[in-house]
Amino acid sequence: MAAVTMTKSKDKLDSSMKMKVFDFLQKLQENDASPGLHIEPMQKPADKRVRTGRVDLNFRAVLFRLDVGSEPHYIYIGTWPHDKAISIARTTVLNVNPISGVAELIQATAPDLDDVQNAHDVAPPTPSAVPAASEPDWINGLVSAGYTADYLANDPGIDTRVAQAALDAGTLGEFAAVVDQAPDWQGIALLDLEAGKSLVEVKEELGLGTYLDDASKSEDEKVLAALEHPASKIQFAYIGENPRELQDAIESNDFEAWRTFLHPEQRAYAEKSRNGSFRLSGGAGTGKTVVAVHRAKNLAAAAPSARILLTTFTTTLAKSLESSVTRLDATLPIAKHLGESGIHIAGIDATALSVLNGASAAEREGALQRVFGFLELVGTKRSTNDDWKSAAESVDHGLDASLSNPTFLSEEYVAVVLANSVTTRDQYLKVSRLGRGTALTRPKRIAVWKIFESYRRSNRMDDKLSFAEIAALAAAVLDIRAFGGGARPADHVIVDEAQDFHAAHWLLLRALVAEGPNDLFIAEDSHQRIYGQKVPLSRFGIKIVGRSKRLTLNYRTTAENLAFAVGLLSGASFTDLEDTSEESGKYRSARSGPVPVRQGVSSFATELDAAAEAIQLWGTDSAIGVLVRAKYQVNQVIAGLEERGVHARSSVAVSSGAPAVLTMHAAKGLEFSKVILMGVSDASLPQKAALQNLAESELDEALLRERSLLYVAATRARDELLVTWSGEPSVLLGVSN
Repeated sequence: MAAVTMTKSKDKLDSSMKMKVFDFLQKLQENDASPGLHIEPMQKPADKRVRTGRVDLNFRAVLFRLDVGSEPHYIYIGTWPHDKAISIARTTVLNVNPISGVAELIQATAPDLDDVQNAHDVAPPTPSAVPAASEPDWINGLVSAGYTADYLANDPGIDTRVAQAALDAGTLGEFAAVVDQAPDWQGIALLDLEAGKSLVEVKEELGLGTYLDDASKSEDEKVLAALEHPASKIQFAYIGENPRELQDAIESNDFEAWRTFLHPEQRAYAEKSRNGSFRLSGGAGTGKTVVAVHRAKNLAAAAPSARILLTTFTTTLAKSLESSVTRLDATLPIAKHLGESGIHIAGIDATALSVLNGASAAEREGALQRVFGFLELVGTKRSTNDDWKSAAESVDHGLDASLSNPTFLSEEYVAVVLANSVTTRDQYLKVSRLGRGTALTRPKRIAVWKIFESYRRSNRMDDKLSFAEIAALAAAVLDIRAFGGGARPADHVIVDEAQDFHAAHWLLLRALVAEGPNDLFIAEDSHQRIYGQKVPLSRFGIKIVGRSKRLTLNYRTTAENLAFAVGLLSGASFTDLEDTSEESGKYRSARSGPVPVRQGVSSFATELDAAAEAIQLWGTDSAIGVLVRAKYQVNQVIAGLEERGVHARSSVAVSSGAPAVLTMHAAKGLEFSKVILMGVSDASLPQKAALQNLAESELDEALLRERSLLYVAATRARDELLVTWSGEPSVLLGVSN
């Protein structure tokens, strides 16, 4: 039976062709001599091992055949129309880099850089009236650092032609195009070096060392061994005999290629054992979720009886994680309930509720006493922000609007009262409010506590609990159980989207697992904080000082889209979970594409015209997302597009080629090939209602959340991005109309 190794391809296949490729490769695995496959060598190829095979009458697969052992091993590099496949087969070489020992595909003849660049300079299929945004000023970091093509060729082994093209690049687009065409490991090395990393750092992250050629091995044996190099696995992945594994590799688009291909740095974070908690940060699209999912798999494989909790901010994101886990490895044990062996996947609020519902009467009473100071409350209903407004209106507090608004009160309640199990006014007067920003005098604390008392009293009468209170109660239940000799319900907890968690969530997370090796793995990005509170983890006994790393290579978004998105963060100050500065300028992408298009128009109707025209030109083969700031805009946009002959939907769950119209919040965690950000005007972003009556520190945080929301929305786009507004543009765009 023939073995097959897949290569990550930059060329897309439509759905009908994917099934044909799957059938072709499955037959190749079963019997590569089957006449219907037409596996044929080339005449005068650059690499004599290259083969082509018939996928259908018009398309051919390009492969390399390695003869090692009793069965052949094929390296599948892609499927193209007949003439293009023949051209690629004749000019492509599979070899082992003589310096690094990495397996790579290279062109036998030097590509014309102008041709490569022209392929990436095609204007996006959007209305002709739309002005393309100019590329930002860019200084070639390779040139600034003094690198030469010969130096890069000798160490770490970058192809001389590729290195020279990278050095000659005068714009971000030109540099991204060179990286896009280079062998994957070479492109990543160039990106890192251009961004200012040292050669030592780059080689360490890619696992590069000194390659020693083994003369006793055949050339095929050398290639097969090189495929096991960590840097080779960025581009090559062995596919086993399981048909599902083969089908997944074929059908997965680039959004899901991480299931098979991992950067060596990602692989290390997913596999390495830690003495305690560990935090992995990184911008949108850098693969934090990828690592979290692979880490869950590795922990389960290492200890099948281990109880692993994989949690995130919402139930929707939890469902996405579960889908990712099962597609990564369908044999992984999925635990239905918290505390069972296997991987239990659930949102953090659902986890809190399950703990509280499973508590004994004594545990529940103890938790109520610790959190509230009383023993009786069922909490069948959920409280909302309106309850804070009612509580403030029900007492004579004398506070100004900045301290009596629901935003300040709810955040103060969670970050100070719940986080410290405050049950009385005297305790509140003495408790530290470190990190809260807005100072409160003793009289103001007394006034605020009056509102807290009113809020608790009213909710107790109405049998209400907030989700934050449930999390605090659940943490108390688990601590009480542990103090009594009971076991914590998890051996390992993996947290995704951790930047959106609040203080009560962190109380619960610390209570879910005992402190020890590999207890908490935390993936977060402060630039995407659109819900949570900025709270130092050390306050909750979570020690990550010296055990934090950051991913900077974006796998989702083109360099041009990434530059636009990062530009949205410019001028703002972000801090991570330990209150240290979090930079955004070092993020980079290994892909290139069109520069994002920004279009200001006179009316909402004209925005709809532009969106409809773009969607019609893009076609339904692409995954398209239309993102807006507010819920009411979703139906407006869908109705407007329908009037213009474009069918749209309000959910990505529906299997359809129609574009999805969603709020920016709802798009979090999703990806689209092409994205339209509509209504990015001064009237919508920042949203005025979110900024009303806030104290200065709360106002600053609210503005950061609005900026982060736009950043999240922009980074949903993989290939193309169109940004529109009517009237004045949002100040967050940094442009004038």
